[in-house]
Amino acid sequence: MFPFILFGEIGQEKKCPYHVLSGERHTYYRITYSYPYDLNEDILFIYDVFYESLNPFDRQSTVSKVNNNEPVILDSMFIEAFNHSISLAQKTKGVFDPTIAPLINHWGFGFEASKDKEIDSIKEYVGYEKISIENERVVKSDPRVQLNFSAMGDGFSCELIARYLDRKGVENYMVDIGGEIITKGKNRTGSDWSVGILKPPVDLGQEASRFEAIVRLNGRICLATSGNYNNYRTKNGKKYGHTINPLTGTPVDNDILSATVIASDCVTADAYATAIMSVEDDKLDDLLKTEPSLDYYLICKEKSQSDNYSIKQSTGMRKYL
Repeated sequence: MFPFILFGEIGQEKKCPYHVLSGERHTYYRITYSYPYDLNEDILFIYDVFYESLNPFDRQSTVSKVNNNEPVILDSMFIEAFNHSISLAQKTKGVFDPTIAPLINHWGFGFEASKDKEIDSIKEYVGYEKISIENERVVKSDPRVQLNFSAMGDGFSCELIARYLDRKGVENYMVDIGGEIITKGKNRTGSDWSVGILKPPVDLGQEASRFEAIVRLNGRICLATSGNYNNYRTKNGKKYGHTINPLTGTPVDNDILSATVIASDCVTADAYATAIMSVEDDKLDDLLKTEPSLDYYLICKEKSQSDNYSIKQSTGMRKYL
């Protein structure tokens, strides 16, 4: 979701028809792939369709019309994103929740200015159990319920593009959208794809200074990284990270500075990276147990020494380092 991971290619140069498509929308994107001719036009079309369906800042998008209770025909992309999000919300017991939009807007990370409302009153219409799809229509228990798929949107767009490349028979690619990454095969030098996990600063707003670890990806791998230090808001003189805990209604104040997750698909990786950043410290282990297949690499600040770090990682993560 945020560019905490930078990628590199290591090895001896060899001739191969690789193409690179890069640019920026709400975040950067860089798609590298090997194919006889470029597929950039098709890839950008997929990205456009994604925005038309799930961009909450576009008043004409499907999700905006759902949020505004306007008549809308649900497209297949919206339905897939919705169903996957609700499934992840159920699995994480609400630590990840696509109905968090009103809280995002309240804290100033959305398109509305932050207002002095009581968090408890907003939470009355936040909760994944308050919305469903029935007979291809969205049903809300409260008309104020709103959706925001940003916590898994970059991972979902990665999946859409990677699926397209798979259908075209592309054997080697890296899809990188805002630090959510899917790799397959080898890079242009014939080596494994590699990404660097930046060591984040303790204080919000500071720049990362160096790499904490290099991750080497062999095979079709889905990876996501989330962190707070480049995206925060100051409210009443206090800096808050952009990650909000849907259960408490407030930006989280935990010891996790950066969360890198590898999962079977990039939507799950993206959602869990966000959930890890938003969970309270004493509930982290319970969250990780909800998806035992995850591999993760967490950079945490030490309570006793604010300028020191510790690493918490899964056993399976070691094979990538």
